[in-house]
Amino acid sequence: MLRDALLSPDRFFRDRTRATLPRAALVVTLVALVSTLSIAGMGWYLGQQVDVTTQVDNPAYPGDLLCDGDGFGTTPSGCDAPKTKTVDVGAKLWDEFVQRLPVVFLGSYAAWLLFGVLLHASSWFAGGEGSFSDTLVVTAWGMVPSIFQTAVGIGLFYLSVRNADFATTPEALVQQFRTLTRAARGGNAVMTLFVTAWSWYVWSYGLKHRRNLPTGQAAKAAGAVAVLVVVLDLL
Repeated sequence: MLRDALLSPDRFFRDRTRATLPRAALVVTLVALVSTLSIAGMGWYLGQQVDVTTQVDNPAYPGDLLCDGDGFGTTPSGCDAPKTKTVDVGAKLWDEFVQRLPVVFLGSYAAWLLFGVLLHASSWFAGGEGSFSDTLVVTAWGMVPSIFQTAVGIGLFYLSVRNADFATTPEALVQQFRTLTRAARGGNAVMTLFVTAWSWYVWSYGLKHRRNLPTGQAAKAAGAVAVLVVVLDLL
């Protein structure tokens, strides 16, 4: 089924019993899981590779104003705690990634709805007919190629960091991460064009059958959204 949707979408969407909304939701869930696990893998790998510590304010210490002041009568508890504490930057980095994982997961569903609205609107302007749920089915299957983009992105990320000599200070480390991210993103730009073209191919035939459009009109409607996807991804 997955192969037909990606390589023979004309035949796939012609059979309405195969491309259903529940299956489309499962497809988006698969995309969301792959994206989330990929981000988690990158965060874990970076956390393991970075061996840097830094000093940060100790939240257990009330502050000099309270601990050194004479006008409070009594000394607040915690004033005997150290003012700063040592933090493992690698572990902190991993924590930051973990906090963003729910956003990444839910972001796939948000993209499904957003692209669905755009495809429904563009196909409506082209004279399309059919329900929004039909458009959501088409949208979901057209998101599957993004899995391949994620895989390539992971590969580029690994190649960019596997031999990296990480900086020994947090400030220099931040700048180094920005440089590595730009390098991986630049290499992934070509893949973005390829994957979006693939999605356009799937969406075109999906709109043809689910929105009752001629092939040319369906391709134009899907192409308008595909161009917008490329622009947003490359910003």
